[in-house]
Amino acid sequence: MTLVKYVFIQNDPFYLPGVLDTYLGEFGKTTAGVNVQTVAQGKRSVLHTALDLYRMYGFVYFQWKLRRYLLRKVQAKVINGLLGSTRTCYSVAAVARKYGVPVTDAVDVNSEGFLGHLRDLGVEFIVSISGTQYYGRRLRDQVSHGIVNCHGALLPKYRGLMPSFWTLANGETEGGVTVHLVDAKIDNGPILVQKRYRIDRDDTLEQIMARSKTLAAEAIIESVRLVEAGGYALLPNDEAEATHFSMPNRQDMLRFRAAGRRFH
Repeated sequence: MTLVKYVFIQNDPFYLPGVLDTYLGEFGKTTAGVNVQTVAQGKRSVLHTALDLYRMYGFVYFQWKLRRYLLRKVQAKVINGLLGSTRTCYSVAAVARKYGVPVTDAVDVNSEGFLGHLRDLGVEFIVSISGTQYYGRRLRDQVSHGIVNCHGALLPKYRGLMPSFWTLANGETEGGVTVHLVDAKIDNGPILVQKRYRIDRDDTLEQIMARSKTLAAEAIIESVRLVEAGGYALLPNDEAEATHFSMPNRQDMLRFRAAGRRFH
């Protein structure tokens, strides 16, 4: 069975273009569109998220990350946009263009207009890759084979925001990614695929985020194949065993550094 698919993905210029490239390399011809969602965390605005990150990370890491972010934005604008090259893609939108997949940007995926857009395309299955919107009941019920989401932790542990940071901050020796079915609660649906990676003592946050995204691409492809094959088994995502995390505060950062952890 081949399903008509749609991708929801966060507008992250660092790791997600590579994840989307791997996915569309397998399923580009059966993916009807890509919805690019804001990087803002939860209900925060982009500016609010940036200020929270500045207070959390401190000047040195924040400015290092910001310079890289702005460089990627310029590269995407000039190389992928003005020059039209997709040999190296610096944004998820450029990756979609590389495979000829239409992009929707800054759209409320629960709006009647977008639901109609999905119906017109005959979308049967949605893949969310680090998506930042809540997926309401009408959206979930409309797609015959549901929505799967890729989360950067070993659910049911580390539900919520910034799982890579919390996994490292709490001294875990193992991290992972989980692809699960989406239901009414965040990070709560039953699990299709989990993949694990080792965390070494000298690993930085940037290193484990990169490791997590490499595994995410593999897990997403495996999950799509399982759904299209049918008859797949699900693993429990037991809410009783869940732990929940939000944006770290300054004290969390101090604890992170006191434990000898580094951002990059």
